[in-house]
Amino acid sequence: MRNHDSFIDRLSDSAQPVRRTWPTAWRVAGWVAAVLPCGALSSWVLHSRYTDWSQTGALMAMVALLLAFILGTGAIAGAFTLSIAGRQPPAMRWLAGLALLWLALNLANLSLPQPVAGAGRFGEGIHCYLFMLLASLPMMVISVACLHRTRSLSPAKSLALAGCGIAFMSSVLLSLCHNTHLHLIDFIMHLAAGMTIVALTVLTGRRWIRLTGR
Repeated sequence: MRNHDSFIDRLSDSAQPVRRTWPTAWRVAGWVAAVLPCGALSSWVLHSRYTDWSQTGALMAMVALLLAFILGTGAIAGAFTLSIAGRQPPAMRWLAGLALLWLALNLANLSLPQPVAGAGRFGEGIHCYLFMLLASLPMMVISVACLHRTRSLSPAKSLALAGCGIAFMSSVLLSLCHNTHLHLIDFIMHLAAGMTIVALTVLTGRRWIRLTGR
């Protein structure tokens, strides 16, 4: 095209105003406000009881719940930061440290005396697995929609962090309707659900947040 002025005019006419992305803290706050109620509603069909915080291991369960919430918000904050071009990749060392502490608390809770006979049966673990998956489905949609706003130069890493955030938030919801004491098979199914959520988030969301042509 030889008439560059005409081409520039056409581009100028078609250009849309650029909307600034919210600061990461506000994006995380909006994400939390959206995913928790949506996750609670989607998993309501499997919600059979509320947690009795007078049970054995309640203090450990409360601390683990708080850590899960912090880990969930920290992971999604990392995903949002990584998705913005030019930002430095977030340092995940403190999140890894908190994740190890969360794991240690849950493993310590496994060693407490079992208050309910038969509560560690495989069926109970399957119930928790399905609960976390149902809770995570709307969270995945919301997370991918949020990341689609900025896209990402590293879609797999951004989605993996988002998946970790979703898994921990699903764990928070599960903690509100679960025995405070954990059992080995039950906790293994919790971990399996978390890994499944991360894998599904990466597999289903990559198309929507990667940059065109990548």
